[in-house]
This record gives sequence, structure tokens and C-alpha cells, in this order.
Amino acid sequence: MSNPGDEPRADAVDVIFALRGRAIMADYADRLRGELLRCLPWLDDEARAGVHPLGGLSDGAGEHYLSGRSRLTLRLPRGRIDQAQALCGQQLDLGGVAEVGRVALRELSPAAVLYSSFVACGPADEAAFMAECQSEVGGLGFRNAYLICGKARRSNGGGVAVSGFSLMVYGLSTDESLRLQSTGLGGQRQRGCGIFVPHKAIAAVGEV
Repeated sequence: MSNPGDEPRADAVDVIFALRGRAIMADYADRLRGELLRCLPWLDDEARAGVHPLGGLSDGAGEHYLSGRSRLTLRLPRGRIDQAQALCGQQLDLGGVAEVGRVALRELSPAAVLYSSFVACGPADEAAFMAECQSEVGGLGFRNAYLICGKARRSNGGGVAVSGFSLMVYGLSTDESLRLQSTGLGGQRQRGCGIFVPHKAIAAVGEV
């Protein structure tokens, strides 16, 4: 029987911060990236670092409202955990002030099916996008991974136009799942793109 310490661990971990405030701009990704680089300058040199879309927001007219459930989550190599805690207590200008509160860690969980809501990989054409994603996945050495393209995505924050699609990857082994979550796919990771999370059902990809 294996011990808990024998279970595989990903090279990365999710570092989760509470957010406090009233409202922020609707397309906040570019502003958030700039504020994170202001507070954590080393983030610009950390190619594996990712910024999840903010959690716990409510949609408004041209803005998002924060609540007691609002969270900022960074996916970082384990060696950056202590440095990332410098964010605690910072005030981020996201078209409205968001104050960073307490921090918690979440280990990545292996799953045979992973989903990313926005992958920026290659041009906006779906066929070319899928070809580029297949190439990247092939470069990771995955043996039986299958890809399903979802909805087209576009972000225009800060004058930077980023296009892509949602993407599901399934048929992954435990090791492959943890590696894909640690590395991601495509570019613009610090604008929330190419970050994968476990997903329950393959059939739902066209709806998300």
C-alpha cells in the first residue's frame, strides 16, 4: 500500500489570495498583469507562471463586482511560493481598487480530463489553432491525449488584442495531467490564458 507522501506532486502549485473591494473593470486582464509585475517584478522572467481568471466576481454594466468570495489565484513553481506572499496587503488598481488579503495554497490534482477557458495559441482560425495546440501537446510527449476545441475567445484589455479558443484535453495519465497543468499551453499565461483545471465531462466542452 502506498503512503500519502508517495503520491505524485506537480512542479507547480496554485497560490490563492483573498481580494477585497467594490468593483473593477470588466476587461481587467492587462491591468492585472501590470499590477502584478509592479508588485512581483520577477514574474516577468518566470515563463511557467500563470494568472487564473479572477474568481468570485459578479457581472455588472462594464464592470465586475467583488464579494467575500473573490479570489486572485497564481499558478507558480514551488520555489516562488514565499516570494509571492509579498502580494499580501497590496492595493491593485484594476479600474477600481482591489486589496490583496490572506493567502492559501492548493495542490494541483491529476485528472484524465482538463479544461482551459481561453488558450491563446496560433492564429484565430480554428484549424490553425488546433494544429498549433496539437504540436505543443506532441512536444510534451503525451501518448494518448485528445483535444477538443470549444468557443472562440477574445480579449482587448490595454489595447492588446488576444484571440483563441477554449480547449479540452482528455486521455491523460496522472503524470501527463500534472505536467500539462504545470506548463499550460500557448502564450499570454499572465493574462489568464492556457491554464488548465480538472473537468468532469467531455461532452460539456461545446457549452463552456
